[in-house]
Amino acid sequence: MEGRNLFGPYLGLWVFGTAFGLAEAAVVVYLRDILNIDGEALFPLLQSLTMSQEWTFKIESYREAATLVLMLTPAYLFSNRMFERFLAYGIIFGLWDLAYYGFLWLFLGWPTSLLTYDVLFMIPTVWVAPVVCPIAIALSLAVFGTIYFLIGRRRLPRNPTMTQVILAIAGGGLVVWSFMNNADYYLAGGMPPNFTWLLFGSGFFIATVSGGYFLGQFIQQPRTRFF
Repeated sequence: MEGRNLFGPYLGLWVFGTAFGLAEAAVVVYLRDILNIDGEALFPLLQSLTMSQEWTFKIESYREAATLVLMLTPAYLFSNRMFERFLAYGIIFGLWDLAYYGFLWLFLGWPTSLLTYDVLFMIPTVWVAPVVCPIAIALSLAVFGTIYFLIGRRRLPRNPTMTQVILAIAGGGLVVWSFMNNADYYLAGGMPPNFTWLLFGSGFFIATVSGGYFLGQFIQQPRTRFF
């Protein structure tokens, strides 16, 4: 990373992530209009859908998968180092999710609060949580990657330790579990609120502490530039 001008590539991540979030929000606006779904009446799920509507939601799950794959391209081109590619993907994902909810609120006035429940993904089953949870994750990913790249302009590259990687994966796994562990309840017609805050909080805390500890160590890396 030494001597490298990151402003252009880094700005590209922001533009791509934000623009993709706008496209995602637009798709949801169209789907809600076509299927006559009120944002405040997402639940109960799948109880009154016609066969054509169920097929539409099946296609939507394919689109979600394609979206996650598509975001790999700018992340891969951002750097030659795998860890930096991972961070670039995290920034794009975070900005995409933040822009998505921001534009939905601008277009539809939804979500009405941070505790509004939403269907986050449908792969391999429905992920349900208050919107404050994905927003917190998205913000953390964007901030973590940004801090690393700002610091990295002046320091030797550093990869996380195996312990830090394991903790981050474990924390992320708990977070994902908190989103999916009530899937059967919601698919059976259950209504919010029903969310395992302890699972989410534990996972988010573990992953955040692991990332913060890594950044603390990275700050102590020898400087290669002083401007």
